[in-house]
Amino acid sequence: MKVGIFTVGDVDLRLLYRLACGLEERFLYKFLIESSLSAPTSAFNAVKKQYFAPALLNRIKVAFPPEIKYALGITRVDLYGVSLNYIFGDANADERIALVSYHRLRPEFYGHTTENTLLFDRILKESMHQLAHVLGSKHCYNQNCVMYYSNNIYDIDRKTSLFCSECEKKLKKAAAYDRTKD
Repeated sequence: MKVGIFTVGDVDLRLLYRLACGLEERFLYKFLIESSLSAPTSAFNAVKKQYFAPALLNRIKVAFPPEIKYALGITRVDLYGVSLNYIFGDANADERIALVSYHRLRPEFYGHTTENTLLFDRILKESMHQLAHVLGSKHCYNQNCVMYYSNNIYDIDRKTSLFCSECEKKLKKAAAYDRTKD
């Protein structure tokens, strides 16, 4: 199974390669760095100074090559969603696309010094969370599970970068079913 990682805007390639390795360990899929995409100007809300996440998901959909089963977009731009002032990421299971913004995952956003290990940990957790939504997983009530809904950065920091046993079972079942469709 192949998952393409797309950048939307300028993203550090070292971060992407490290993320691809981390995600491969957890999902056991092959993660490939794909093309770099520009954020469509039509997705930018000048009043909010943010990008509308569904429009960026659509941008990834257009670039989605047929040999890729799933897509993950990574961006530095700030995102908002329908009825949400800001979001860390978004997913569209029907289109098999996830999106993560690390704008609000950066420690400096909260007035702290740059911390690359903390930033990577947050991006990994949010990427796992959004990809699991693409695979059909719902939110979990276990605060330690990566599928726990994060209202804020503290929720992301509190949870682990692992699935709880129940979410793990559901993902394995979904992955087994998915492999039968290839």
